[in-house]
Amino acid sequence: MDKVVNYGILTSVDWNSKKWQAQSDEDLPHVDFGFVKENGITFTSLNFGQDLFPSDEKGYYSGLLPQLYTKTLDKKKSKNLLVVFIKSKDWHNGNTYIVGLYAFPLFDKGTKNVLLDRILYPFLYNVMSLPKDIHVLDTFINIDTYPKSKKFIPNDKEFGKQGFNYLTQSNVGNILDVMEEFNPNDAKLRSIKGRLLMAMSK
Repeated sequence: MDKVVNYGILTSVDWNSKKWQAQSDEDLPHVDFGFVKENGITFTSLNFGQDLFPSDEKGYYSGLLPQLYTKTLDKKKSKNLLVVFIKSKDWHNGNTYIVGLYAFPLFDKGTKNVLLDRILYPFLYNVMSLPKDIHVLDTFINIDTYPKSKKFIPNDKEFGKQGFNYLTQSNVGNILDVMEEFNPNDAKLRSIKGRLLMAMSK
């Protein structure tokens, strides 16, 4: 039996109607996290703000993946990870979408100060990539209605609701193909896809 190598993960964040580039007040009442309800802010809201907010001194932009904050990645299963795909459930219609990705990620927990409306907030983070490797899609992939979405995860798995899914080379390739199918004129996505496919082939 061939050894399974994981090249990606698929994980969830709360919905953001501003494409995770700003706080979205209309979404806050629908986020099921106590901290969010108490403080009126969600740390995932700027996950795709890499073109609007500063990177760190090494050039990396960071975001928060809640499902990975309290659960540590398995060292053996994650040693070859090249990409994090992010999905989110739209509370407006109940459908879940793949919305974007962090390619060639680093996993490190910390806090960064973010200035919003003249108030400095300490934002938690646990994933980072270079801005060129972070991308939110113009057209999301509805995994509830896309007929071949089961090919996005291993055959014996279901889409994780409370956790995340490890992804094989085939799963990663399938997701990238459909991302490009839905966004055929997206040059940045095409560049990221090419570099990921090359890295997986080594």
